[in-house]
Amino acid sequence: MKMKKKIITEKINQLRKELANHNYKYYVLDHPDISDFIFDKKLRELSFLEKKYPELYDHNSPSIKIGAEIHKIDYSSIYYHKYKMYSLKNVYSKKELIIWLNKINKSINFNTSFVCEPKYDGVSISLIYQNGSLTHAVTRGDGEKGENVTKNVQTIKSIPLKLIGKNNYPSYLEIRGEIFLSVKNLLKINERRIKIGKTPYNNPRNTASGTLKIHDYKEVAKRELDCVAFNASGKNLPFHTQYEALKAINNWGFMTPETTRFCKNVDDVIHFIDFWEVYRKKRPYQTDGIVIKVNEYQKQYVLGYTNKYPRWAIAYKFKQKPSETKLLNLTFQVGRTGIITPVANVAPVSISGTIVKRVTLYNNNFIKKNGIYYGDTLFLEKGGDIIPKMTKINFEKRSNKASPIFFLKKCPSCNDTLIKINELYYCINKNCPSKRIRKIIHFVSDKAMNIRNIGNKIIKKLYEKGFLYNLYDLYKLKKKYLFQIDRIKEKLADNILNNIEESKKKPYHRVLHALGIHHVGEDVSKKLIENFPDIHSLMNASYENLISIPGIGKKISQSIITYFSIQENKHTINMLIKYGLNFKSSKEKKYFYFFDGKSFVFTGKMDSMTRNKAKSIIESLGGRVYNTVNNKVNFIIVGKNFGSKLEKSMNKNTIKILTEDLFLYMIKNHE
Repeated sequence: MKMKKKIITEKINQLRKELANHNYKYYVLDHPDISDFIFDKKLRELSFLEKKYPELYDHNSPSIKIGAEIHKIDYSSIYYHKYKMYSLKNVYSKKELIIWLNKINKSINFNTSFVCEPKYDGVSISLIYQNGSLTHAVTRGDGEKGENVTKNVQTIKSIPLKLIGKNNYPSYLEIRGEIFLSVKNLLKINERRIKIGKTPYNNPRNTASGTLKIHDYKEVAKRELDCVAFNASGKNLPFHTQYEALKAINNWGFMTPETTRFCKNVDDVIHFIDFWEVYRKKRPYQTDGIVIKVNEYQKQYVLGYTNKYPRWAIAYKFKQKPSETKLLNLTFQVGRTGIITPVANVAPVSISGTIVKRVTLYNNNFIKKNGIYYGDTLFLEKGGDIIPKMTKINFEKRSNKASPIFFLKKCPSCNDTLIKINELYYCINKNCPSKRIRKIIHFVSDKAMNIRNIGNKIIKKLYEKGFLYNLYDLYKLKKKYLFQIDRIKEKLADNILNNIEESKKKPYHRVLHALGIHHVGEDVSKKLIENFPDIHSLMNASYENLISIPGIGKKISQSIITYFSIQENKHTINMLIKYGLNFKSSKEKKYFYFFDGKSFVFTGKMDSMTRNKAKSIIESLGGRVYNTVNNKVNFIIVGKNFGSKLEKSMNKNTIKILTEDLFLYMIKNHE
């Protein structure tokens, strides 16, 4: 008997040590090395043993504690939560979920309603508002206390610094939410890291968590984090259910969980999960499950909490399995700056409902670090359920004939010898066909000149026929040239030429970004035009002038100096000026950038102005207004007695809702 007790004690201590270590890796290092499923399996085993042997109770057990201890030397950054931040219990099957739902019904009554919300995979945050103004932003930490990250959180555009509405909120209010990073923004961050020879980040969740700990809030702003709010705490709240709370939170200026569903019964909950199993694969952000909550606050109060979880909420987690496929061969792509990127061509494999045939291997460092051989069997997953990535190699299936991958010595496009800079390989031939084609593709892209209807294939064919060589050749195109490309008829040719002509109206910062200067993206372009009102003042700027601008470092400054020292680049700019492009600042203000390049749709009646007046304001600020909801719409402005457009917008990828008050606030701040 003593021997058995000793074995049980050792097993419990081992599990506690393992789980504490995994908590530290997840919450502090942002580098988990096991899945949530395996973690929860170990946690359940520990909880079972602790209940069976209560004499071995330990108040520091991972089965009781939330998250991880805060490992921070600067204790002034620690903030104690007024309302404890709990974790959520996870289930991984519908059978487990139905048991929980039925248990809830029996605990209260059989008429319980629920609210289902997509579970964003990010970092929990508590946002504290006093008299409507944001005063503190605190991470969950161990549930009792977290880190004060207010300055970084203030850079997140989807978090209002001041609540909107008619003061129908308590004087003290805590909003709970999840800070997350879209897959698109993760790709932008990784693109910058890869270009300077750094290892790309693995996933949006860890990147978002690490970003909040950065001590440079300007760098945090560059990463464009987002926040979704899902709960409010405080006295005298103006609502009594979770569903009402989400509506109020949204009206106060927050983004709330997409396609939240009010569910009358267990069947409604299961139907919503089935819907999200498919729908989540189309989303531009990472979701790892569905959160199910009892709707009525009174029933939440009756159900209460354990030490770690609320009894009235649970997370149904989607289980992801890596897909196995074979590396068939490798191709090397040449970017517009000359960087060579290896891309694995793999045997077609289905991942999260889509067929994947290609996956990037980033750079030579990534290949060496992972020890990838030709013919290897790779495990693939989709980062954020969208972007395929290689996670590991199945070494057991490696053939004896497999050979290591050696990086190219010559450019695959022009056959020039590659040079190595900071562990990255470059083609420096300015006449390399791939580099020239990529520069034109960048120039016409959405975030640059946004010239629609002229895609990558058309650009490549026009280049091969000799009609496109420099950027300014776009403005020399004629119908007779376009007609030489297969499938281009009268209507498409007219659209292409009209869109090229329309691009001449694009503002200075867009044109500057479109030039493709290394390290000069959207944000840097906007900073530059605030300090150099026209292209000539920028061309003549000294290194000292450039580096003195906040946010413009050594690499960016040197890149700009190098770009303008090349005669061909100067000639390109002069030709673009000749064809009527805008290289002069119109003293645009910051809110111009909110409207510029964005598309809007209206629903309902506005109190402050007619819809035609609002449309003319948006268009004057560089935006566009559509009559119907479509895939190009970014925002829907909702007035009184809104119609079906609002419901349709919920099924689109990136449409966000603006109240009339918020729309007016943005216009006012622009003026």
